Amino acid sequence: ENRDIFLNTLDADLNDINSFVNNLTSTIDDFRNFYKPQKNKEYIAPSHVIQKALKIVQNILSSEGISIKEEYKSTKKLSLHSNEIIQVILNIIKNAQDNFLEKNISDGIITIKTFDQGNTTTVSICDNGGGIPSEILPNIFEPYFSTKKKKNGTGLGLYMSKTIIEEHHNGNIIAKNTENGVCFTINFEWEEKS
Repeated sequence: ENRDIFLNTLDADLNDINSFVNNLTSTIDDFRNFYKPQKNKEYIAPSHVIQKALKIVQNILSSEGISIKEEYKSTKKLSLHSNEIIQVILNIIKNAQDNFLEKNISDGIITIKTFDQGNTTTVSICDNGGGIPSEILPNIFEPYFSTKKKKNGTGLGLYMSKTIIEEHHNGNIIAKNTENGVCFTINFEWEEKS
C-alpha cells in the first residue's frame, strides 16, 4: 500500500516537473525572440504586444500574489518595434513588482488599458503600490536615477523606456501619482501606412 502511495506521488511529481520544464522552455523561447534584433517595425495592436510581455512574467507575478487587470479598447494597429515595446512594458511591471515587495503589499494589482482618442493610441499601466514620492517623481526618467533601496537597480530601466518611446516611436511617456499608486501613460500618434 505504501508502495502504491509512493508511486502515485512520484508520478504526480514527475508530471509537475514535466509541465514546469515545458513552461520554462516556452519562456526561454519567448526571451530568445524578445532579444532578437528587430530592424523593421511591424503593424501590430498594442494589446498583442502587451500580452506577449505578460506571458513572460505572468507566472512570477501570480506566485507573488500580484494580479493583472486588462482592458483593451484600442482597435488600431500601430507601427512598432514590438520587442522594444515589450521591454518598456516589462520595465514598468518590474518596477511595480519591486515596489510591492519593498512595501510588503500583499494584494498588488497592475491595471493595463489601451484606448484610442483623436489620432492617438494610449497605453496606461497603473498600480496600487502607494505611488512615487512627489519630490522624486520628476527625476525618474533620468539616467542612473534609482528609487530602489537595496541599490540593485541600475537606474536605466525608465531612461531606456523613455528613449524607446520618444526617439524610436515618436511618442511620449509620463508618470503621475493617483489616489493609491502610480500611472504610466504612453501615447503613440498614428502613422499612416504608406
